[in-house]
Amino acid sequence: MMDSEVSVLLHCAAWRGLLESQVQVELSERFNRQTDPALERQIEEVWTERVSKESWLFNGMKFRLHSFCLASSCSVSPKHQSCTHPPLIPFLDLAEEPEGELQDSRQRMEENLCVTDSVQEAVQTNLDKRNRPGNQRENVDSVCALSRASSGYSESKSITAEHPSKNTEDQGTGHLLTLRLGLTCYKDYLGTNWSSRVAELRQHGEVEFGDPLALLAQPLGVGAVLCTDDGQVVLIRRSQRVAEAGGLLDIPGGHPEPKV
Repeated sequence: MMDSEVSVLLHCAAWRGLLESQVQVELSERFNRQTDPALERQIEEVWTERVSKESWLFNGMKFRLHSFCLASSCSVSPKHQSCTHPPLIPFLDLAEEPEGELQDSRQRMEENLCVTDSVQEAVQTNLDKRNRPGNQRENVDSVCALSRASSGYSESKSITAEHPSKNTEDQGTGHLLTLRLGLTCYKDYLGTNWSSRVAELRQHGEVEFGDPLALLAQPLGVGAVLCTDDGQVVLIRRSQRVAEAGGLLDIPGGHPEPKV
């Protein structure tokens, strides 16, 4: 059963994961959160209140997931590229929305999950090639986190995870997934995505910028399902000294912290 607070952005299981060489990152301040003075004051107030009650909290830089683009640079023309924005983090309870807004939300969700048949075929073809006998390499089921970000990231940059390969066919596969990232921070995350006024922020973002997520932090998180040789799954129990989900079971992961 699907968690009511989780929605699927991109499902790669049918393609048996993506190689590092098939994933790239476009990092630009164009993908940062939009803001205004009133919102910044609200964020500061929320942070001050949280820290006064939970002194162990500290701020840190995060990557902001703006959108992604799924395409094959060698098999699919630009007109077939599939680009979409991520869902709200955390996901809103659609049952609480008015009927008209509920229909719009469902429509946006369906559009976000829609990938053209031509893109799927191209991805499957490329992944079938590298999964032939004698042609297999380790699959990367989760996106490789960026280890560092350039301090001059104001100019749009594409950063590809390098992975040496002896197989020339794999080298010619091309990028299939591009993540468009900006920068944000944990304080902004608590003051936007976890704010009690998140519905208002979504509405404001839709009106002002044509994007309900424009004012939200949307930090990029990473996680892994760790399976042992004897068929067990490894979980961790979250500390009580965290801002959300304290003491609950979780998979290993977190938020990558860029150094700028």
